[in-house]
Amino acid sequence: MKIYHLLSQIPFLNKYSYKFLFVAFLGIHIPLLGLICYVLFATEVSTTAFILITLGLTLGATALTLKVLNSLLLPITLGKTALNDYVEHETVPDLPKTYTDEVGEMLRNIQYTIACLDEVDKEKQEIAELISHDLRTPVAQTLQIINFLREDGDNQQEREANLNLLQEIGSKQLKFLEVMLKVLKTKQIEIGFKNFEILAVSEMIDDLLDGHKKSMAAKQLKVVNSIPDSVKIYGHPLGMKQVFENLITNAIKFSDQNGEINIAAKTDADTVTISVQDNGIGFNKQTEQSLFKKFIPGHLGTNGEPSTGLGLYLAKNIVEKHDGSITAFSEGKGACFSVVMPIKTE
Repeated sequence: MKIYHLLSQIPFLNKYSYKFLFVAFLGIHIPLLGLICYVLFATEVSTTAFILITLGLTLGATALTLKVLNSLLLPITLGKTALNDYVEHETVPDLPKTYTDEVGEMLRNIQYTIACLDEVDKEKQEIAELISHDLRTPVAQTLQIINFLREDGDNQQEREANLNLLQEIGSKQLKFLEVMLKVLKTKQIEIGFKNFEILAVSEMIDDLLDGHKKSMAAKQLKVVNSIPDSVKIYGHPLGMKQVFENLITNAIKFSDQNGEINIAAKTDADTVTISVQDNGIGFNKQTEQSLFKKFIPGHLGTNGEPSTGLGLYLAKNIVEKHDGSITAFSEGKGACFSVVMPIKTE
């Protein structure tokens, strides 16, 4: 890497091919320069000496050129070794990222790709552990109830109670699986500027609220969307929908009976702040510090609604990929989540 590093400091060798050509050019001209010096400074030019010097310089220049060119292949070999080490031993490399030529870009891409694959693999393992943990207990409960019904199911009252419990367990797990499927699908979404669109915030919120009519009616909640139709953001449609879906779901989940949820927007020259505020159970300072962390066990909703511990973590990641931010505030009663996004005007 030393020779590659030294050649990379020369401004006109800004391409990897230029480095090879430069070394080859020097290798070819070393014998020529040696012969010129011999002819110019030798007192007597001998044919035998001329031939021997020519052969010696050619062989020496060839050997030196091959050695230097071989050393220029070390960065490529380094990238190959990094890939093999990750595939075989799951070792994440620390490749140089400062070089600007084609090989430097290749090393940066290899480093980034391996880092992304390692992160995806870790998250996949964590999700598998989470699903395994959350499914094991209800499955065990279901088997216990089935055994009871098979052995001692004659008591009609107990039988009815256990059937209701079985239905409740099944319903909760179905909801859990639906949430997890949404999470897994969201994680596969490529969020980048090439996929961004102009999004009407108020319309998007109204569409999401339509999907929660049943849960809002069950708690008799008053939900007010006061965002003007003119407020627009520039973002990934599915990604931003997932963000506000999570915030609205949480607001409903943690609201008390006959509660109120207010969704509003505040704009300035460059950003729009969209807030989802409820007057439910809220959270304390200790909980606030871990709200956006991954797989932190969440509290049950006011009607026992489950939590995966992933929603806010994913929402934060999605918002940050839009160059935005998300914050949470509570004074112990009620909670307000604010999403700050770059504004988009007509």
